[in-house]
Amino acid sequence: DKIFLLLIAILPTLSILLFFVYSDKFKEPKKTVLSTFVLGIFIIAPLEVFHFVPIMILGEPIEYNAFFLAFFKAAFLEELFKFCVLFFFCTKFTDFNEPMDGIVYGVTASLGFAFYENLNYIYIYSEGDLIDNLRLAWIRAFTAVPSHAFDGVIMGFFIGRHYFRKYKSNFILVLALLIPVILHGSYNFLAGTNFLYLIVAIELGLVIYFY
Repeated sequence: DKIFLLLIAILPTLSILLFFVYSDKFKEPKKTVLSTFVLGIFIIAPLEVFHFVPIMILGEPIEYNAFFLAFFKAAFLEELFKFCVLFFFCTKFTDFNEPMDGIVYGVTASLGFAFYENLNYIYIYSEGDLIDNLRLAWIRAFTAVPSHAFDGVIMGFFIGRHYFRKYKSNFILVLALLIPVILHGSYNFLAGTNFLYLIVAIELGLVIYFY
């Protein structure tokens, strides 16, 4: 059961990643894909800074309402740092030379973070027994992990469009961050309701269209 739990925790992330990496007609170097994935994991570092700085200043954590927690503390900050990985790191690769590369690196950075977050939720944050953890891992395999991946594809699509259009538009960069934040925030805000699956379906629809 413990081995099965580990497989459910990591295989969805790796499966989605491999699909996008190997469906690329002009495949990206494994080194740059791995570097982007690792950077996605390390997004947790600045997120922790944003979490602990208010505690250091105020002496206690800030009490967020549900909306602010979903759309700012989670969605905006997480998507902002994914955007930074793409914009300041991945676009500097010499192999970043076609619009599809935005999608590949976008999903890679997002899945790096999803990989770390999934292990945290299942092995650290969860207070249930093994059966509860298996149930949680199974649910996240079909909701949280794909949602992160889909938002990464959407962000990467717009960044790819920005870099390979004849006339650059900052509005496209705004959309690269804004749309994933709205979708991610909506996912978090509606977690625990059946509307959650509607958000994932909308993300999937956009991914199929953009891809």
